[in-house]
Amino acid sequence: MNKKIPRIYIMNSLKINTYLVLPENEYHYIKNVLRMQENDLLEIFNNTNYVFLATIKNIKKKNITVFILKSVFKSVESNIDIHLGQIISKDEKMNFTIQKSIELGVKSITPLFLNKIHAVNNYIYTEKKIIRWKKIAISACQQCHRNIIPKIKEPIDLQSWCANFQKKETKIVFHPESLFNINQLQKSIQEIYILVGSEQGFSKNEIKKINNYGFISISLGPRILRTETASIAALSILQFQFGDVN
Repeated sequence: MNKKIPRIYIMNSLKINTYLVLPENEYHYIKNVLRMQENDLLEIFNNTNYVFLATIKNIKKKNITVFILKSVFKSVESNIDIHLGQIISKDEKMNFTIQKSIELGVKSITPLFLNKIHAVNNYIYTEKKIIRWKKIAISACQQCHRNIIPKIKEPIDLQSWCANFQKKETKIVFHPESLFNINQLQKSIQEIYILVGSEQGFSKNEIKKINNYGFISISLGPRILRTETASIAALSILQFQFGDVN
């Protein structure tokens, strides 16, 4: 059985047959977590559809140098672009949603405040979370072998996000009282925007306003799902119906 080659993300342009000193923040992970040694192989991805195979040449105090051996084109991106608008949930739930959504192939994630007042009152607090969410995105790609890092967009209030789109775009909001399901969507979707609410869901008045922006209400079944479950269920179904999960 082939040994799994560890993967790391480097935000640099890379070239084969060159030496590269890894960022200092990778030292602890490679040396102490992975316990890698000189001459071990490492796979590097850099937000392109190429992966770079490298070998560790030397490990010094807080400093690791690798030699890039070759590059290989490798795309595991879905054939459908799914953009998730997610009402911001509690820390662990939001972290989980971001991680699993990326593993399921989401193209971008926009954290959403329910209203503009909430956005103003919580934006500074959320700025710290954005850094954490972007790290989770990289870690998820590292795990699931995606090479393009999905975008974690700046948080915005729900109404402003809904108003950004054109009428021709496919947009859906998940609501348990809807009479429609995903099977009733057209079969030629290549890009779709999905909206998932908080634990409390959306009120009837909120759904009416969202529908006025061209969002189609879709049900995920008769059971009431947690917000993080709804995101995962929706992405799984969409990838099965229109994407690359089969």
